[in-house]
Amino acid sequence: MARFWETELLRPIWLHDGSWLATVGDCGRVLLQRFSEGEKGPELDSALKALVAAAEAGRPEDVAFAERQVRLFFQVRALL
Repeated sequence: MARFWETELLRPIWLHDGSWLATVGDCGRVLLQRFSEGEKGPELDSALKALVAAAEAGRPEDVAFAERQVRLFFQVRALL
């Protein structure tokens, strides 16, 4: 069971709409709420898989990798 959803990111992720993501859970909620219904792609899949791995393990390197994947997703979608 994933128990590290409240682990903080190294740096918060600020989005164009003024919202920001500070934890692994914040990232997961935003990705699922805003993008699970629409067009999916490899960047979304990679970000979600990395977030689940970070939430399960809680290791700093997993959180850092998940943060990079989420940033990449938002950059590809031009939302950063």
